[in-house]
Amino acid sequence: MKTEIVFEIGGEGGGICIKREKSQSEERFIYHQNEFDPTDEGLDVKIKDEYINFEVPFQLINNKYPWHALYAETVHKDFREYIIEKLIEKLNNSWIEQKHFHSAKERWEKILKGELNCKMNSQNVPYWSFVATNKKPLK
Repeated sequence: MKTEIVFEIGGEGGGICIKREKSQSEERFIYHQNEFDPTDEGLDVKIKDEYINFEVPFQLINNKYPWHALYAETVHKDFREYIIEKLIEKLNNSWIEQKHFHSAKERWEKILKGELNCKMNSQNVPYWSFVATNKKPLK
């Protein structure tokens, strides 16, 4: 069975990743979450669950965490367009201005192989878009 990391983010004291395990007959996705508690109060988090597709474990992350502001480690090319779509949705729904997203923005651009752009719309609300390095706009 082949195992590969398809999505991984980190933050202070922890990280979340989704791995794909693939054989000739099946494919499954393993969600791993580890959070370290420096206070020794037993608040460490260690979660491992298995899913039949990528979208379900990713939605767990998307619904619960500000993953777009965390440190991007890995986005597999098979899921790049999906993550770009979700990142743009998250940025636009969170009304994040470029000045508050600078370091995370640079890392996402490197991982996603493109450029994140922010413009203000007519209501003076930030509007984000993404252009791949090859300059072909992605949805």
